[in-house]
Amino acid sequence: MSKMKLFKQAEQMYLKGSTVNKISLELGIAKRTLFYWKKQYGWDKKRKESMYDKFQFKEDLQKFAQKLMDKIANSNKTNNQISQAEYYSLVNILNFLPDLKENNTQNETPQIKTELSPDFIRQIEREILGIE
Repeated sequence: MSKMKLFKQAEQMYLKGSTVNKISLELGIAKRTLFYWKKQYGWDKKRKESMYDKFQFKEDLQKFAQKLMDKIANSNKTNNQISQAEYYSLVNILNFLPDLKENNTQNETPQIKTELSPDFIRQIEREILGIE
């Protein structure tokens, strides 16, 4: 595999949360090379920018729960069936929200986001709904 493909693969692994040690073992790249790439190409900054902060996660989760509640409320008007999975999802989200409220700090500043990203939806499915 070319060095550039390894670079891109290593960067993606790092941005998704892998450690330098794990990347080194999996891809067979020297740690020294990885630390150089990490510093030279600003991987830490990219990783920080790509991660959700807790405040934004809470806000997006509340919006998602509100959409589910609206769908359930409107189902009676439109005679649409709501699946058990949707009820179950809503209950799990609502149970999870108080924990997020306790973990918030006053130093966090909200970021404005207009819609739920596919990554956020996958994060909800993994962390709250247990769907892999």
